[in-house]
Amino acid sequence: MGGKKAFAHRREDEDREEWQPLIEHLQNTAKLACKFGADANVAELAYIAGLIHDLGKYSAEFQKRLEGGPRVNHSTAGAKELRALLTGKPQEIFAQLLAYPIMGHHAGLPDYGSETDLEGRTLCGRLKNNIPNYSEYKSELDLSKLSFPLRLPIRPLRLPILPEKPPKDYLGFSLSFLTRMIYSALVDADFQETETYMKGAKPRGGYDDILTLHDKLDAHLKQFENPTSDINRKRNEILHACIEKGKSEKPGFFSLTVPTGGGKTLASMAFALHHAAEHGLKRVIYVIPFTTIIEQNASVFKGFLGEENVLEHHSNFDWEGKQGADADNRTNSVYAKLKLAAENWDIPIVVTTNVQFFELLFANRSSRCRKLHNLAKSVIIFDEAQMLPREYMRPAMAAVWELVVNYGASTVFCTATQPGLERFLPEKTEVKELAPNPQELFDFYKRVEVKHLGTLTDEDLLARLNAHEQALCIVNTRRHASGLFGGLQGEGNFHLSTLMCPAHRRAKLAEIKERLLREQPCRVVSTTVMEAGIDLDFPVGYRALSGLDSINQAAGRVNREMKRGVSEMFVFEPRSEYIKRTSSFLKQTAEVARMVLRDHAEAPISIPAIQAFFGQLYNLQDPQAFDVKRIMDCFDDAEGRFKFETAARAFQIIEDPTVTVIIPYNEEAERLIEELKYTEYPFSTLRKLQPYTVSIYEGEFDKLSSKGVILTIDDTYHVLNPDCMKAYYDLDRGLLVPESGGGDGLLF
Repeated sequence: MGGKKAFAHRREDEDREEWQPLIEHLQNTAKLACKFGADANVAELAYIAGLIHDLGKYSAEFQKRLEGGPRVNHSTAGAKELRALLTGKPQEIFAQLLAYPIMGHHAGLPDYGSETDLEGRTLCGRLKNNIPNYSEYKSELDLSKLSFPLRLPIRPLRLPILPEKPPKDYLGFSLSFLTRMIYSALVDADFQETETYMKGAKPRGGYDDILTLHDKLDAHLKQFENPTSDINRKRNEILHACIEKGKSEKPGFFSLTVPTGGGKTLASMAFALHHAAEHGLKRVIYVIPFTTIIEQNASVFKGFLGEENVLEHHSNFDWEGKQGADADNRTNSVYAKLKLAAENWDIPIVVTTNVQFFELLFANRSSRCRKLHNLAKSVIIFDEAQMLPREYMRPAMAAVWELVVNYGASTVFCTATQPGLERFLPEKTEVKELAPNPQELFDFYKRVEVKHLGTLTDEDLLARLNAHEQALCIVNTRRHASGLFGGLQGEGNFHLSTLMCPAHRRAKLAEIKERLLREQPCRVVSTTVMEAGIDLDFPVGYRALSGLDSINQAAGRVNREMKRGVSEMFVFEPRSEYIKRTSSFLKQTAEVARMVLRDHAEAPISIPAIQAFFGQLYNLQDPQAFDVKRIMDCFDDAEGRFKFETAARAFQIIEDPTVTVIIPYNEEAERLIEELKYTEYPFSTLRKLQPYTVSIYEGEFDKLSSKGVILTIDDTYHVLNPDCMKAYYDLDRGLLVPESGGGDGLLF
């Protein structure tokens, strides 16, 4: 370059004198990465990664690229320099660990590959590639002055570099997670620094801090200070126990074991905000298994914490957007700020799903990984913890252990049916209970007697349901629920499933609640969509045999307010033409539940019964069943030979891709669909359309498309043709997917 100034970026139609100097970009990124890595205790390493991530831009070829020349590999240079600088030194491990984030800051964290790789996407292959001369960096940077830590900042590895014997087999996973944290801080810093130059600084932050939210919560709780009923006094007792534990307990692992209807949602948030305020933690991440209730829970939190402080982030409404989904860029908009928060979860309260949360922990792409560093020093609540992904339990719990032990987080496993997750943590770890005497709570909340009826045909089941004025029946598949609904007689019959858009379900639930209160006829047949977060109170319930956790959840919708003494919950084994196949796991959970119902017939909804159920279920599994894709094998190398890209491809909680279809359910939905066609800011419109969406499997979507009933806006947003609503959207059953021989899966 002959001593010419090197540049990092240019804006369109900008004079050369106004281009961004490369050294400015490197120094700014390094400072931001240092700041972002502080809570994760990787500030030093993130700073180094930021300072050298773009060394390749010092090449003459890259400078020509800024003037319209061909693409140039600029991400490998920094990794090469680190290897040259540290080989043979005690800190040599850092050359290996930092190579991944530096080389992957655009393309994603790569696999290590093999020393025989001569080219390609792997770390080894790229290190051997010939790249343009970038030595001009030496005129502005002296890498010999870089200061590297003398110790690895992770436990149990807070030891001198390269201990004689790695303390455990888990060392590789800890090192890989450390690498992810550095990567997260680097790519978030790089995104934000580049965005500031290219578009100007965007208004980030401006949220209430944790102490302010703590005060808002306490103000909200004043309305519960003088409960008048026994059940509300007990809920208050649980709430205050959680608040006191939040103040007194140091960060770590916690469980909240409270029967359904005991007020877990509010109690867990109360613990989290008091715990965070007491210990200087930065945010609360509330993780929910079902997209069907995330909006409801987020709405509760927004009600007393403020909409601007709560981010709702899940797959049905991905704030990062589909292709072409530009965000509303009005700088003073709450929506615009929430969209920015969705990029990196830099907001006090995040409500998300198991899928979003755990796939983030194992992703390798920069756009998803930039959230990870903001999980350090957070309180992570897993609502309905029994629904954590069984097939990925070992890597999932390994990652949670890392967040708590090495990155200052606390975690709460919150459920009425604790699945004994501590057995999956890498080391023997104490999980402290927040609830006061869980078994006493179960005794207090005993409101349902569970009776096992054995096998029932649909005819027998329908005869029973039709004989009740009010009853709830939950089955395992959409097809079975729809078929049974067709056999209900008289007035006041309802069907619920995820094929109904949220606005439709809410309308039905409001009607159901009103009929229950007025003691009018009300019979409901539902899929498992009714098993969590639904505040309804039936006098009697029926549940198709499944896991004891699901039976317990179903029982939580029967005699919920304890107004009837003890009600009955009948468990039956269905014999139905609507059930073509049953998954092997459902068969297995049903078999274990059958044994536990027999052995604990006197108290099937109790701590001992739940412990017996999960103990037997886990013991039946091959150990590999909890890491079916062998994710842990990708990180079992203590010398840093990891497979980030392989793990990211394999870690897919929902194996079958889904497609979101917008339903023209009412005039408001139709108006918003029209707005979506023409708006320059689809982000705001999409948010308003969320209550009118249904997610279906890709194969189901293809069958619908083949009927010519799907309209696509901007090649991105799929809408059920309003002219086809009567034929393909039933006001009792929801979206009518063409027959596929299905009905054989647990569909939430």
